[in-house]
Amino acid sequence: MNIINIKYNNLKKYSQLFKLAKPFPHAILDNFLDENFFKNLNLNEIIINKKKGRIFNTDIEKNKWASKNEILSNNLKSIIDELNKKDFLENLHKLTGITELFSTSEGNTSLANYHEMYESGFLGTHIDHSSEPVTGLPHVLNIILYLSKNWQKSWGGSTIFANKYGTKIEKLVDFKPNRAVIFLHSPFTFHGVTEIKNNLNKRSTIYVDYYSANKSPYDHLNLKFKNVWFKHPTTFILPNIKDYFPKKNRIYLKKMIKYRIKAFLC
Repeated sequence: MNIINIKYNNLKKYSQLFKLAKPFPHAILDNFLDENFFKNLNLNEIIINKKKGRIFNTDIEKNKWASKNEILSNNLKSIIDELNKKDFLENLHKLTGITELFSTSEGNTSLANYHEMYESGFLGTHIDHSSEPVTGLPHVLNIILYLSKNWQKSWGGSTIFANKYGTKIEKLVDFKPNRAVIFLHSPFTFHGVTEIKNNLNKRSTIYVDYYSANKSPYDHLNLKFKNVWFKHPTTFILPNIKDYFPKKNRIYLKKMIKYRIKAFLC
């Protein structure tokens, strides 16, 4: 059985749309998984044991569970394996024009490939880690695959694309079952998740990131911000300046200041 819909066997036909998308390059691919494969995917069996996962409940990340160090079900692992295959990496090259793409060997043990979010959950605006954990090479692409089979737009859980400062929402990508969102990751591609409301269902997603051995991976793209890469940790933008000063949030302040200095100097 096919795992990815055969209509996406060649992503080159979406390349121009990807490169021209605002506020930064991205592609929205509906019915991404093969129809029969997605139909038979049982989300209640997707996790073997949740004890090793990580729960997030902070001012910038609420009611979220990530599968870090967790054993995943065979069906979920098969999707992730497919997204890391050489053929799919070549397909991503056709879509994005980014050269020397590779996937990390760290996978779910370090970066958490499966996430769940529940009622009142949200994810604040942020940029992810800049570098592959072992090699330190540039983190250049993300894919988010929406798995929940029943979802209404009014429930929220949309993916946020923000401006280059992370301070203003410029686009919302609605959560839609079996939709994949592939987007550029750079030091200026801030994103997050809107709050989930009036919903007893879990928001289930697969997340996979990609890297490049090219340390100038964005040079071919016409971006609305600096097309440079530099090293930084996952950095969150809190809603108000005063939110950084409570003791529990000072770690976000330190990271944000370091990030802003590097962004200014690059």
